[in-house]
Parts: sequence; C-alpha cells; structure tokens
Amino acid sequence: MTRRILAVVVSLAMLVPVSWLLAADELLKRVPAGANALMVIDVTALEATPLAQTQGWQKKHEAAFVERPLMLPPEASRIVVASQLNFAGELNVDWELAVMQLTEPLSMRSIARAEGGYVDKIGGVDCAWTPSDAYFVVLEAKQLGVVFPANRQFVSRWAQGSAGLLSSGYLLVADKQVDRMNQIVMALDLKDVPQPHRLRERLQASPALKTLSAKLDAIEKLISGVQGLTLRIAVGQSARGTLRVDFSDSPQVLGTQAKPLVLEALDGFGAKLPGLDQWTAKTEAKSIVLEGTFSTDALRRVFSLLEIPSVKFSTLKGEIPDTPSPSSPSAASKASASITYFKSVAVLIEDLRKTLGDTRDNHAVWMERYGRKVDALPILNVDDDLLAWGARVGETFRTMALAERASGIKSGVRKSSVYGNYQYNYDQNGYGSARSTPSVKAQIDTEEKAQAKAVRFNSWKEIEDATAAIRKDMTKRYQTEF
Repeated sequence: MTRRILAVVVSLAMLVPVSWLLAADELLKRVPAGANALMVIDVTALEATPLAQTQGWQKKHEAAFVERPLMLPPEASRIVVASQLNFAGELNVDWELAVMQLTEPLSMRSIARAEGGYVDKIGGVDCAWTPSDAYFVVLEAKQLGVVFPANRQFVSRWAQGSAGLLSSGYLLVADKQVDRMNQIVMALDLKDVPQPHRLRERLQASPALKTLSAKLDAIEKLISGVQGLTLRIAVGQSARGTLRVDFSDSPQVLGTQAKPLVLEALDGFGAKLPGLDQWTAKTEAKSIVLEGTFSTDALRRVFSLLEIPSVKFSTLKGEIPDTPSPSSPSAASKASASITYFKSVAVLIEDLRKTLGDTRDNHAVWMERYGRKVDALPILNVDDDLLAWGARVGETFRTMALAERASGIKSGVRKSSVYGNYQYNYDQNGYGSARSTPSVKAQIDTEEKAQAKAVRFNSWKEIEDATAAIRKDMTKRYQTEF
C-alpha cells in the first residue's frame, strides 16, 4: 500500500514539470531560426514571489507602467521573447517578437482599440497593427504573438511557419533552465561573433589585460571561442542574478582579471549595469560566473534589452470596450492619464540621469531602449502637448545613443588611416616628432568620445528645460500637481 501511494506521489510530482515543458516547447516552436537572443519568463511563478507582489507587478492599471521593472500582461502564464540582435552594430535590433501563452483569449479588435491601431488580416491570420510599430498576431485561441518592427512580410511568413525553427542549441539549453526558483532566463548566442581584427585591437587596449600582455594570444583564442551568455534571475524577497559567460575552453588563463574583462566587454557594448561590479565572480570548467543582487534600476535596464514590444493592450483593455464610445473623455480622466504619462516618462529620465555621474560614458544601448520605452507608454486621453513633449524626450534619448555610436564609427574610420609603428607629426616650422601608433589611436578615441559627451550633456539640458516647462504648463492647465 505504501509503495502504491509513493508511486502515485512520484507520478504526480513528475506530471507538472512534464506538462510545463510541453507548453514551453509549443512556444519555442514559434521562434524563428535566426534568433540569437532569448528570454523566457514563467509568469505564474514570478507573480507569486514576494517582490512581485510587493511592487505590484501584476497590477493592470497603467499608473505603475514604468515603476515596475517588467511589464507582465496578467492574461499571460508564460512568455518567450526572441530577437535577432546585431552584435557588430552595438546590439541594434533587427527584429524582436514575443509569444505568450494566455489564460484567456483576446480579440484583435480590443487590442487594436487599446493600442490605437487597426485590425488587419495577413495570410489569413487575424492581426492588429499598432502605432508603436508592432503587429499583434493570433497564433492559437490562447496563444498571442507580437512582432517588432511591423514588417508585414516578415509577419506573414512567421505566422504561417515558414520562418524556420529556432536553430541555436545554446538558446534551447537556456530555455530548460527556467523553473520555479529561476523564473526568468535570458540568453545570448555569441558563437562566431568576435571579429579577429577588432578583437586583437581591443585586447591590446584593454585596461583589464595590462598585466596579461604576455598571454594575449591565449586570451584571443579563448574569446574567439565564446559560446554565449546566460543570465538567470531568481526572484524572492529580492532579485538575485547569475550571469554565466560560456567558452569552448577553460578561462583560467584570465586569472583574477576574468570579472574586470566581463565588465569591460559590457561597457564596450554600451550595456553597463549598475551594481554589477559588486557581484562575486569565479571561473568554472569553461565558464566565468558572476552572482549578485539586482536593484530595480538594473532590472529595468536588463528587461529593456529583450522585452515585449508593447503591453498597452493589457493595461488598457479593461477600460476600452469593443464598441466605440461617443462621449469625449472627462477633464478628470484626461488629467489622470496625463499625470500618469508624465510620471512614467519622468521615471525613465531619472533612471538615465544617474548615468551622467558615471565615469564610463557608453550607455548607447540603454538610451536607445529607453527611447522605445517612451514610445510604448499608454497614450489614451493624454494631453496632446504632453505627448509632443514625450515624443521629443524619446527622440532625444535616441539622438544621444546615435552620437555615442557614431563616435565609435568615426574613431574606426580615422584609425584606419593610422598604420605602421609610428606616426610623424610636423609643426609649422617643419620640425617632426614621432608618436607611436597606439598613442595616436588613443587620442582619436578621446577626441571622438569628447564630442559624443558634449552632445549628451547638451541634449540632457534640453530635456531638463523642456520637462520643467511642460510640468509648469500642465499644472496650470489642469490645476493639479504634476
């Protein structure tokens, strides 16, 4: 009898993860072959955590749209976000999509109304186009897809299954690491990413490797064989992260410089994370592993790297019926929506303002992603002048990101004309002096970074001046504090 009870208990214990994995496989089947970045979220497990409940991650109302680090549609039980990132282009997004397992079906009409878009049919599949440059797609009765940018031809081929299946073994392995303890896993497939000519130059200029110059050949071989990066996030009372960089060989050659090199690489991509330098680090057989706690600001940045292209449909769908309402919004509802919008943009501004005091200047990735966050904010009933201000803020974020990226391009072009071991400079009297090539290249980097920094500070002043002005105007217009 005891054996029989034990067998039943074991069978039931095995049944839950098996069914859960089957649901996971169904979502992964929707990920196109070209994906090199993946994030998987067990929404049900995540929303049950103390941190998510304390911070109200499940709240439907848009008032907490940006205060929380991650927007989770309450109708979703599991989410897979996939993307094709251009690693040579500083993490530019070629395409991004999300596939959600829903607890209830959603109509394209209600999504289109909430998002301010329209209903479309692509290849016989019901879709909704949205002004946030995304397409929503009905994949199954309780399976919803979102694609960014709104490339109609891509959506057609993807929805009909002709975009191929996920081919990255590294991402497939990462998906299996999501469980009740690690509710979120993000992975980047980095195989064959390092370019030899850039890699050698960066290793030679690396502050982290100054004491390891005799081992550069071995280090170059190691990094050329990088396989990928996986971040597991375990949410409880706080959010703890485990960042793993995997190679085809042992990273022991790096010694104590393993962690500084990882931080330096993130900075180089413009993806510095606050607090990461406080994490502990160790090397394993073929991996560098960092562990530590995330702040809310850091989580917000992490999730901006791979996030659902839009969730307005969920935060607003309860307020917008499928049938049009003839009445105009009341002054009170317009004031409330405008205050919410202003505070949401202000949170993003404050988050990025903290980077001004940072000694590392490259934050292009976060600036570009935060520009998208502004674009994704709910705009129903928001004051038109406030929307114009928000659009300018988002565009300014992107301008600052572009300036930083352009500085890298300009540096590369200028340095391509520097060759040989020495450069000879002549003054107005014809006297020449020899300078080493590394010295000339370092000066080029310094000059271009200085120009990008000037753009950044000037742009930030424009944001602060415009924010003060719009806050004053809105407070006067609606007779309530913004």
